[in-house]
Amino acid sequence: MSLARAAVLMASMVLSSNALATTVSATDYRVNYEGRHVKNWSQGHVELSWPGSSIQFEFSGTRLAVNLDGRGTQFDVMVDGEFSHILKTSAGLANYEILSFSDEEEVDVEIIKRNENYDAMIRIESFETDGEIKGIWDQQPHILFYGDSITVGYGNESNKRECTTAEVIDTTNARLSYASVTADMLDASRTMVAYSGLGMVRNWNGGEPYHNLPHYKNKVGSIFTGGEEYQDRHPDLVVINLGSNDFSTPLQPGEPWPDMGAFFNEWVNTYVDFILEQRSRYGDVPILMISKDWFREPMSAVEGQLAARNIEDVHTHYYMTEHLGCMGHPIVSEHQVMAEKLVEKIEELSLL
Repeated sequence: MSLARAAVLMASMVLSSNALATTVSATDYRVNYEGRHVKNWSQGHVELSWPGSSIQFEFSGTRLAVNLDGRGTQFDVMVDGEFSHILKTSAGLANYEILSFSDEEEVDVEIIKRNENYDAMIRIESFETDGEIKGIWDQQPHILFYGDSITVGYGNESNKRECTTAEVIDTTNARLSYASVTADMLDASRTMVAYSGLGMVRNWNGGEPYHNLPHYKNKVGSIFTGGEEYQDRHPDLVVINLGSNDFSTPLQPGEPWPDMGAFFNEWVNTYVDFILEQRSRYGDVPILMISKDWFREPMSAVEGQLAARNIEDVHTHYYMTEHLGCMGHPIVSEHQVMAEKLVEKIEELSLL
């Protein structure tokens, strides 16, 4: 065969291969996002950050890949509702294979952000497939969860309390946190605004005083300087789980409160203000305050203020676990129990 003929044949093969490949922009209407996100329509990419955020669609074909800058975070890949594998990313835009079948398959795909990142938004550029992507749209109630590391699912796949930083990253799974499990049990979609170590007023051991969780209440992601314009669903229920980081450690020298009494009063007032801010933004949405059983006193004080101000449809739920995982956090089985009890409470109160 002549070199000229070989070159023509090779070019034909490349063109045929390219003809089989389809690139779908991240902003395509068939790709559904759960959780706060920003769509850049002009450039075709989508940004997100909060743990538990997910990407959903139906896929038919043999190969599926995604182009994204994952900032080193991890995703659970779900196929027809079952866990398939973990997608580990690096910093910078890269192509990652999601699925590869020997024969054409038709499956529902969900890609769920497992853990946290604070430096920049995750950017999804596009999907590549030899087949077809179709949209999945369900009519579901929506729950907005505010919380800290427990809501994130910090170290919940661990089997010990002492963990390295790398072990925490690998064993944190927002998909298996009580928040996600609760939403799944109620056939609801969810948004998680949750940040490890942060409190309502005071962070773990008084650290990082320049921000706390309410700083992020209207932010697109867990980026301190992040914006407040995003797409998301209006919640049918707001669940707040804050207080562990505020109260679990003693006040440190240099913190702005002269004593625990002053701190206690500010925490209660800030919590009530936070609830009023939710009502201002979302209307008369029911609110469920959940807390470790240890913190009944401050929670009761919040309840008292709410009652005195005739703020209705705000409810309280307590939980307790042994916290068997990394750095004294609940493990998956404990999150499951937390979710079951929370679902019982939500159904008892008819909150959805």
